[in-house]
Amino acid sequence: MMSPRFVWKVSLSMHVLSPTLCALALISVSGPALALDSWTTTAERGLPVLSLTQGEGSVRIVCDPDRVFGPTPNGAVLVTLPKDKAPTTVVFLAKTGEQARLAVANGIAAQAKIDAAEWAKMVEILRKGGAFAVVSSADSLSFETTPLPDLACE
Repeated sequence: MMSPRFVWKVSLSMHVLSPTLCALALISVSGPALALDSWTTTAERGLPVLSLTQGEGSVRIVCDPDRVFGPTPNGAVLVTLPKDKAPTTVVFLAKTGEQARLAVANGIAAQAKIDAAEWAKMVEILRKGGAFAVVSSADSLSFETTPLPDLACE
């Protein structure tokens, strides 16, 4: 039979160990949050440019909310896909199901040359933020961003 002193030691060590194990389990389950992809903001020829990069691929959005160069919108999406150097179409696919199909020439979808409704859908996907992909027939890039509620790319 075990001595009462030994039983008390075992019991005490289990009480001390239990909260420690719980804390470790909680830390390992919660873990650090995944980092979001960050937009880089610059200006080119007086127009705001937002960029996302992933390895050799990138997406750049040029906005022209004030029609700086005349009444024609000068907004554009510049897409660089590592495995598809000359896509003719790219699709912005939001994790929530929204999608925008853009015609591309030389990696550029010019706002003035594509369907206005598709441009508006793409802008809305970016405004909402979250997970989205830019997909061609041969390649894709995936991002997860914070919302851009002030994105002025109409």
